[in-house]
Amino acid sequence: MTIPFSHNDSGPTGAAPHCGDDFSADEGCFLRVPPDHALPISSTDTSGFRLLVTLGINFVIPVVQIIGGVMANSIALISDAVHNFSDFIAILISYIALRIGRKGVSTRHTFGFQRAEILGALLNVAILFCAVIFIVYEAFWRLWQPEPVSGGLVMILAGVGIAGNGFSALLLYRDSRNNLNIRGAFLHMIGDFLTSLMVLISGAVLLWRPWYWLDPLLSFLIAIFILKNCWTVLTEAVAILMNATPRELDLPEIQKFLESRPEIISAHYLHAWNLGNCGIAFTCHLTVADRLVSDTEILAEKIRHALFRQFGIDHPVFQFETVTCGNGNMLCELSGQEQPPKTPSGGLSSPAPVYRKNGYRIFGWTSRIILGLIFIAAGIPKILYPAEFAAAVYNYRILPDALVNIVALALPWVEVLVGGMLIVGVWMPGAVMIYTLLMLVFITALGYNVARGLDIHCGCFSPTSGELISFWTITRDVAILLMSLYLFFAVWVKKIFLPYSRS
Repeated sequence: MTIPFSHNDSGPTGAAPHCGDDFSADEGCFLRVPPDHALPISSTDTSGFRLLVTLGINFVIPVVQIIGGVMANSIALISDAVHNFSDFIAILISYIALRIGRKGVSTRHTFGFQRAEILGALLNVAILFCAVIFIVYEAFWRLWQPEPVSGGLVMILAGVGIAGNGFSALLLYRDSRNNLNIRGAFLHMIGDFLTSLMVLISGAVLLWRPWYWLDPLLSFLIAIFILKNCWTVLTEAVAILMNATPRELDLPEIQKFLESRPEIISAHYLHAWNLGNCGIAFTCHLTVADRLVSDTEILAEKIRHALFRQFGIDHPVFQFETVTCGNGNMLCELSGQEQPPKTPSGGLSSPAPVYRKNGYRIFGWTSRIILGLIFIAAGIPKILYPAEFAAAVYNYRILPDALVNIVALALPWVEVLVGGMLIVGVWMPGAVMIYTLLMLVFITALGYNVARGLDIHCGCFSPTSGELISFWTITRDVAILLMSLYLFFAVWVKKIFLPYSRS
């Protein structure tokens, strides 16, 4: 027996008790309103006017900054302008996604088009990543070959960026709190505001000191800030698309909350996910004593109100039953996995000792720190000497000539990024997989050239060290690969380092 939200339900005062009553085709969003309070439609930006104004501002700013950056010979200002122009494209994408997201529901798209905005957010991340590559590439060359920069002109144009981006951020702030798509645009504006502020500081310093290296150095800081924002939006967008449980919800806590009610015998098969930028969908099975359907409808209404007040869940669906499915676990799919294996005598075997799991954890933590440091130590010298590393890549005679420079520029950054992710513990499954695949590629390339008898530089850690490829370099990489495979096993099989793991 399934008791979903019905549009005929109403709260004690007649106000909409749940998001279903406040769904608007124009809004394309389930308005999360308390059961006894109404929320006017005008509380959100129904026309996208703020995005359009921001779009216009972010077209003018980069044009002015690029012209001024060329005149002032400032790579930081040009980097800021490129970032601002990428924001123009990003805001345009956000606006288009916003309009698509408001198309409402249909018989084919029963949840509407809310996730169009999530796809827009992902596309914005891709654009920002391309902007970061350009900024870092230009800053590296300017760091090694500093050129005079006009501090006064830089300050004036940076001030234009501060004013425009600050105003744009204010326009988008209110809507950004509940909309991931607009939050991506808002983060663009905040990033631009801060980077323009940094460029202003750089211009002020250059008026007093000829520290031309400060200009590209600030560009690196801008790139790091952009990447940080990219990661925030990326993780949230992917979590929504993967129907992950919202971060603010704790399913075991919700299960205990439901089972604490005297009418409910057990709560199991719990699922919660974001419908899009707003609205939390929730389904579960509730075991109750045999009763009339009308009684379960009354109970469902009480639970709806309680879940909204306690957890902010605004779109729940309940399935009432008198017999618990499976073994009554929170996730019925795991019912066949959570029972301990039986012994030959028919009894249940004891669970694995705790120290075994702790051993995986301790050795795994040590492994990921070591592996992370290895990749960072290998990547930084290649970043500092791109021409020498490109020559080392070319000497392997594996890649087409057109790909040599691209790989030589991108690979060191991938190594540093993956190494940092392992050390910090961010996105462990992906980081470990990339690490393992790269080690397999490295070992294959080394073995292939050793077999061919080529006497070339390894380029493994420092492209200027002169280390030649040999069986020793292969043995060393195999040892690193074994450690990586262990970490891969710990993450993907034992689930030891996954986020929100309760092991």
